Amino acid sequence: MSIQERKAREFNRRESEILNAALALFGRADWELVTVEEISRKAEVGKGTIYKHFESKDEIYARLALEFNRKLLAQIQKTDILPVIARFREMTRVAWEAHLSSKELHRVVLYCGRAEFRRNLPARISEELKAVEAATNKAINAAIMQGVEEGLFPRKPLDMLMFGAQSAFWGAVQLIWSGYLNERDKARYCDEITNFILTGLIYQDRRL
Repeated sequence: MSIQERKAREFNRRESEILNAALALFGRADWELVTVEEISRKAEVGKGTIYKHFESKDEIYARLALEFNRKLLAQIQKTDILPVIARFREMTRVAWEAHLSSKELHRVVLYCGRAEFRRNLPARISEELKAVEAATNKAINAAIMQGVEEGLFPRKPLDMLMFGAQSAFWGAVQLIWSGYLNERDKARYCDEITNFILTGLIYQDRRL
């Protein structure tokens, strides 16, 4: 390994440690008030080192969200060989798993989705976020459109078709993080909501 490669590996390792330290601090109730100085102490590096890796605390938020979205996209893309219904179930399962694995990460991702937050980001990382989100939406939409073509889902505008599904998913995520389920089996309840969402997609245009 060359000196340059060793330096690059060390730089990346330290960057990961800073992100992990920040995420740990974002577990606090006042997580938005965490300072760069607190992150530097948690990561056991100087403030100057933080700024060698990130322009601001907002960029730390954005990098956490970007890594989250990249991992989610990679998992969703693995489902494209499955039949539509199985594909939708698996995509939904990995989305549950991603958004329920870490409350800190989930709320950082939501925070980074706000338009006012995006406006203040460096153009480079803003474009990276847009690109991975667009790729994720493309993969999900492809599965839904395949279902439409196969006659499984009704033929209607995609945003209208998916509105109920998105509302059910995000509403359930918020309820779960609010403590609604207490000690009950989250996986079982997520399976039930997935069934509910699929039923709504399939029978959306049926008269009751």
